[in-house]
Amino acid sequence: MKYLLLAFCFISYAEAYTLNNNFGASFKDNKVKVYIDAGTVCPTNQITVNDLESMIQPAVDDFWNPIPTSALRLDAAGFSQHISNINQGRLCSPTDDECIDEAVTAGNSDPALGLIPSTTDIIIACNSNTLNFGGGNVLAVTIPNKFSGKKITGAVILINDSSNSFGSLSRADQIGVIAHEIGHAIGLGHSEDTAALMYYRTVNQRSHLGQDDVDGLSYLYPMHVDAFGLSDGLLGSCGTIDTNKNPPSNPPFLQMGITLGLFILLSELYRLFKRAKARSTT
Repeated sequence: MKYLLLAFCFISYAEAYTLNNNFGASFKDNKVKVYIDAGTVCPTNQITVNDLESMIQPAVDDFWNPIPTSALRLDAAGFSQHISNINQGRLCSPTDDECIDEAVTAGNSDPALGLIPSTTDIIIACNSNTLNFGGGNVLAVTIPNKFSGKKITGAVILINDSSNSFGSLSRADQIGVIAHEIGHAIGLGHSEDTAALMYYRTVNQRSHLGQDDVDGLSYLYPMHVDAFGLSDGLLGSCGTIDTNKNPPSNPPFLQMGITLGLFILLSELYRLFKRAKARSTT
């Protein structure tokens, strides 16, 4: 019976999603705050800090928060304390020694160009240091830069202010870009599924997650549901959700009930199959 159930679960696991690091790290806490750096400036993109702050809520509520198969909940937390060099500094992965050495060297001559320090939760800012982006066509870059063991505790999202590519987008597409970068911050890499928010190329008018995004998020942050001594695997990861709908105000009892009912039905079918097979051999 367990093989039948596992096959049912794995039908939906032909994913195209990837992870943003080589050990599948996710945030240590399932409740993560998303901030805008209070002192960030975006003169090239002609966006104010208040414009950016107003995009966080739809970026988290219209995309990442409505998924009942995921325990992650993002909080649009307003403004964080200003990081002095976040507008021009170098953002490096904690394991990228070459990047860190270059940033430290640059910081010795001009502190504004030095290494952006590690943060807690997710911080969003504009940045004009071209070394972070590799070109004007790159809209933004995201690096989880603080870890506790193999768990993320902080990440930085930098919007490219060395060009006006981000500022030239519609507000809806700017929100989509921020939501995409939040996906990287929470541990997801790019997807090859064109319907996914995490698709590796920019797609206009993204308004919700694709199924591949949902699968990746549910893998990294599974909803813990215990029944018959089972958790996460069978009852926590086999559900689906219409991501156009608003997030439920209560736990997903409907999805849980349907999955439990299916479990009972398959158990009964297996029992009847064994009974019929036993009769046929007598």
